[in-house]
Amino acid sequence: MGNPNLAIQSSKDVSVQIKVLESAWYTFIYENREPDRLRRDVFQSWKRCQTFGVNPRQKQTAIVLSDEQLHEWRLQSKLYRTALPVIVGASSQIEGTRHLMTLADHHGRIVYLAGEAPIRRRAEQMNFVIGADWSEASAGTNAIGTCIAANQPIQIFSFEHFCEGCHGWVCSAAPIRDPLTGQLLGVIDLTGPAEDAQPHTLGFAAMTARMIEQQLQRTAQQMHQYLQQWFLPYMEKWPHDPIVILDETLHIVTATAPALTLFRGPEADAGLPKTDVDYLKFRLLTMKERQAEWVLPESRWLVHVQVAQREQENVGFLVHFRKIVRQVAKMLDVMQDWEGIVGASLPMIRVLEKSRIVAPKNIPVLITGESGTGKELLARAIHRASLRHQKPFIAINCGAIPKDLIASELFGYEAGAFTGGNPKGKMGKIEAAQGGTLFLDEIGEMPLDLQVFLLRVLQEKEIVRLGSTKPISVDVRIIAATNQDLEALIRQGKFRSDLYYRLNVVQLTLPPLRERGDDLVRLCDHFLAQLSRQHGKPIRGLTADALALLKQYAWPGNVRELKNVLEHAVLFGEGETITIADLPTYLLAKTQQEAADEEPWSPLEMEEKKRLIQLYHETGGNWSEVARRLRMARSTLYRKLKKYGIQ
Repeated sequence: MGNPNLAIQSSKDVSVQIKVLESAWYTFIYENREPDRLRRDVFQSWKRCQTFGVNPRQKQTAIVLSDEQLHEWRLQSKLYRTALPVIVGASSQIEGTRHLMTLADHHGRIVYLAGEAPIRRRAEQMNFVIGADWSEASAGTNAIGTCIAANQPIQIFSFEHFCEGCHGWVCSAAPIRDPLTGQLLGVIDLTGPAEDAQPHTLGFAAMTARMIEQQLQRTAQQMHQYLQQWFLPYMEKWPHDPIVILDETLHIVTATAPALTLFRGPEADAGLPKTDVDYLKFRLLTMKERQAEWVLPESRWLVHVQVAQREQENVGFLVHFRKIVRQVAKMLDVMQDWEGIVGASLPMIRVLEKSRIVAPKNIPVLITGESGTGKELLARAIHRASLRHQKPFIAINCGAIPKDLIASELFGYEAGAFTGGNPKGKMGKIEAAQGGTLFLDEIGEMPLDLQVFLLRVLQEKEIVRLGSTKPISVDVRIIAATNQDLEALIRQGKFRSDLYYRLNVVQLTLPPLRERGDDLVRLCDHFLAQLSRQHGKPIRGLTADALALLKQYAWPGNVRELKNVLEHAVLFGEGETITIADLPTYLLAKTQQEAADEEPWSPLEMEEKKRLIQLYHETGGNWSEVARRLRMARSTLYRKLKKYGIQ
């Protein structure tokens, strides 16, 4: 019996085998019967293609990688750097065979292609080109996609291809696996005209894949030796502490005995919980600093991390676990997370603490707050800290899209759904966020008649494109944001109460800048450093009177307005220190008017107002608790709130 992975056992069988397979293809496609003479792997692939909804009359597959995406992938891919010299050498051995050699990633996307120009031009007719998707779900049965699906080398010949556009070709592919984990990294493929089919091409593809795996293993061994030598002094200094050395793919290189106990799994008495392991992986893979300290959210270990670099690339990590007291852990939680969010005031600490808790949970979040407080920034931070961080974050402003277009933007539309649309149809934002997070800003502006469809997404996890009746399953986390009072909109009949309660599982309220105390100074330092780099102007800071003016201003536009004000000052300021003269003129005029309009409270009343605001944040907005702490009747408290203009 021959090799079941081969389509043909001899080049003499080509013409006969084409006729046999053509009959089998027509039997399956047009008579919906299982053919008598068809390899089991091919038949199973055909059934998968039917499940995927692949069109058997398809002539081309889709191109899914842009030149920019391809360039970025190549820069970051260890597989590409390792495989390229091997593939170039192997390509020289198949010159004159009328075959193309390709490298595909683990999704089936072609990232490298070499071969004779006439064959390449012919292959372009079916989009067998760099950047094209040759997974089974996109291109039907083919060597690249079926190799990935079956996890084994395979040759696909002529009418064994599910799609008509590939019937004139033969392809042979072999998987490339991580030598340490066995994980699929990519695929080597040889593709040529069907009339040039040879059984030995599959062996050549498999041999090339093995050569790449061997080179990956040699590189990994060299890197492990490098990491052991790099971190040996640390291991010797703290032999009784939990210390582990990880390579760039987060596999353990070496570890102390206490550290091995931590990584035995959550079922072990002292093992790390899965949420902590996932959190640690995410933080390590997104690290930008050479050193960092974090607190694991569940076990409360303090983790000190040092990065090993070689030729300016991260190649491994030393992770040192330490037990700490609760107060220190809480402080580090606030300071370590949420890249790009600046703030250490009590109101912001409370928001960030709640955000850290909710981020890894797969539940909707409603972010409220005045315009410019940073709602989208917080939403992106929650996404980065979630288990969906490797999937898309798609943002849509419901108030910035015309009401007659928002449905097509959210749900997409089929070809011919309406005049002026894309003739091929278009994917909506919800589909584009598949597996990730959809951020709906200004949710209060969503038309009432569309809210029921968003409710369906939350309840049924599916959408229907405009012009279609076919539901599409979606897996997205929705984070909504608004600067409006949604409960008031419900009373006015402008917002659905059932949608509100679906969205409002967790509500995070960002405080206005005027209630964030010294965060204004921190934000000024942050923005001035950022803007100084951006505009190439050295800025040391603000004069005392300029800072005093900023503190006095009410900031109706909040953090966004503050950044705009500082950018104006950086652009038009002449010195290295920002003065009042460098600030926009409206700022001083408005501040003076506000001071003139403000009711003349006594110092005692000012202190009382300040105390009320402080207690409001300490109690999470519980006015009954505020009244209890002040030993004050609630009716008296409400009169004071009205007097001081506290909402």
